[in-house]
Amino acid sequence: MRRDLLLLLLLPAGGLALAGCRTVPGGDTPVYVDSEYGALQEVIVGLPYGKSPELDAPWLQETLKILPPDEAEYTRATAGLSWTEMIHPVKRKSETELLEGENQALINVLTGLGVRVCRPMQLTEDFIVRNYGREILANGYSQDFPRDNMIVIGNQVIEFNLRTMLRRVDISGFKEILAARCRQGDIRWFAMPHAAPLAMPSPDEPALEGGDLVMLDETILVGNTLNQAVGSNQAGCEWLQQVLGRAYRVERVPLVEQILHLDCVLSIPRHGLAIVCEEAFVEGLPSCLRGWDLIKVPLADASRLAVNGLPVDENNYIMSYNDHISNDFIRSELTKRGIKVHPVYFGTHNGQGGSIRCATQPLKRAAVVR
Repeated sequence: MRRDLLLLLLLPAGGLALAGCRTVPGGDTPVYVDSEYGALQEVIVGLPYGKSPELDAPWLQETLKILPPDEAEYTRATAGLSWTEMIHPVKRKSETELLEGENQALINVLTGLGVRVCRPMQLTEDFIVRNYGREILANGYSQDFPRDNMIVIGNQVIEFNLRTMLRRVDISGFKEILAARCRQGDIRWFAMPHAAPLAMPSPDEPALEGGDLVMLDETILVGNTLNQAVGSNQAGCEWLQQVLGRAYRVERVPLVEQILHLDCVLSIPRHGLAIVCEEAFVEGLPSCLRGWDLIKVPLADASRLAVNGLPVDENNYIMSYNDHISNDFIRSELTKRGIKVHPVYFGTHNGQGGSIRCATQPLKRAAVVR
């Protein structure tokens, strides 16, 4: 096995932790992230391909609690359909066409700001059947939100075990991207213990989803929605702390059940400034945000993905808007603080429960030194 490719598939209780997990970035490091707002250099943007879950998928009804009523009803109405078959009744375009139009608008902003963009491999139903079995198609699949399947922490790539059944196969689209970077230099690439493809993780089985992880210096916040069908769990937080060891402090952040991930209610445009929805935090805001400048957003706006933006650096921020919410308030507040906002219409993505941060997976950011 190559020394720069560590495949860590199973950790015994109280067992292995990786030494030297907090690494010093080098100019040739192919992946590196140590903050939410270090200058973004390379990022994955999702694809417009997928299939809606069958209506009788056992986890679906619980999951729909995270969506506004109109979006939940649309999910029911399009159950079992490929996104190429889902035609918008007014725009007369397929879900795939609408998603890719939004992706291209996002990519134009990113490349205009000097960010390199890469895309995953397209998955097909034939590929999924060959590699995962036909039964898994009842859960659908979704390539539009690459955030959740993994994270880069320092020069480490960690693949996650997801509770969200719709997203289980997405990781196959990342293999070529990650393997290529592994060949380039110093990278640790490993995975959580994975649940069986058709099994929901039990409460004591570690589960993490990238939208729940927010990096604040040596603290990594991990959201934990009260919705039992989706998101990260406490066992996942404990697993991550064990893996990262003393280099980081992992803090679990309980969220109300109508919120999917932490990044739906918390965004960090730069150190000392946060966009937050305080109503969503079951136990109040994390102590590490004490004394920060807060832009406060109501739960109704957070449910429409108002908070789920992407800092490109400390001076540029990409945010979505849709047919329900303009996001003018957040845009105005960021502008007052000297941050240039780049708005992107993202209504189709938002209708699927995600936004700009969900649609991106940073591979490399400049190191933040304070």
